[in-house]
Amino acid sequence: MKRHILVGVVSLGLTLLASGVTAQAKSQLPKSYQGTWYGYVCSEKVDHVRTYNVVKVGFTRNRFDYAYLKTTHSDLSQLDWQWEEHTLTSYGKKVNKHHQTYYTISTAGFADDIDHMQLVTVKVNGQRLQALKMTAQPDTLYAFRQPLRTHAWGWDFEDFAPTDV
Repeated sequence: MKRHILVGVVSLGLTLLASGVTAQAKSQLPKSYQGTWYGYVCSEKVDHVRTYNVVKVGFTRNRFDYAYLKTTHSDLSQLDWQWEEHTLTSYGKKVNKHHQTYYTISTAGFADDIDHMQLVTVKVNGQRLQALKMTAQPDTLYAFRQPLRTHAWGWDFEDFAPTDV
């Protein structure tokens, strides 16, 4: 009996040691990446009413949130919630050959399409703004701290009017 308990305690200790090593390999996401970001998806016209679609993503220390929003206002105000998902996540810090830092995302959920993310500066209406550039093969997605009608998400999300086709 004592032998089984000893084997169990040793196994538990090895498991905790292994999980501790894995936890040290994970990276903390910097505060500049954390928080809420908005990506403009597209607009569509249905029954003479144009609707604008926006995605709201949120990153915390260990969670990734994804919400789909809509509005009929061209300035993307008064966003109405449609649906959302949440998943636990971990991040890995990488450096590319140009010595630029980016972060990988590991989830057990829906965000497996995002390969990595990086803070960049882009020009919008003549002004330089900070954006979160997310690579989701084959697309590059840009998200901003406030909803903006710029950098639509991918070739299949271009603005279209289904009733006009």
